[in-house]
Amino acid sequence: MFRRSLSVLLPIVCVLALQVGGSASASAGGYGCTGSLVKSWPLPLKDEITHKYYYLSDIKLYYNARTGWNCAVLAKRPGQSRYGERTPMAITMWNDTWPSEVVKDNIEADDGHFKYYAGPVRVYGKHHCVSILAKHGDYSGPDDPGGPQYNGRRLIEDVACR
Repeated sequence: MFRRSLSVLLPIVCVLALQVGGSASASAGGYGCTGSLVKSWPLPLKDEITHKYYYLSDIKLYYNARTGWNCAVLAKRPGQSRYGERTPMAITMWNDTWPSEVVKDNIEADDGHFKYYAGPVRVYGKHHCVSILAKHGDYSGPDDPGGPQYNGRRLIEDVACR
């Protein structure tokens, strides 16, 4: 009886362990960032026909207190449409010194067609506030001649002031 129960329970335990391990990839290290999650914001996309909003991705901001660096990604939501398909996505992050002195380490951007996330982008954040602009397009075909079309964008200004 015990062996039979064990043979039934063992596969279930293995599946649960894989699910827990799989969620670890959503941590900072899973995106190429270090540090702790500061905050996550949903990025709204607008349906061109119904004009209703829906959500396929989230902006995730991390901060490493030891190094003073912020790191951000625009991550697609697992289980939503277009997850695993290449779609246009862009993320830009800058700190509050960017407008007055454009120097290294105060602005970074990543844009292209991604299956799972755009980024990571990093800027120095100790004694600075950061701002993030993220954009997402909900199609997997080629771009129009004028460039990628985004039906979702979100600007987050002056956050993570450390």
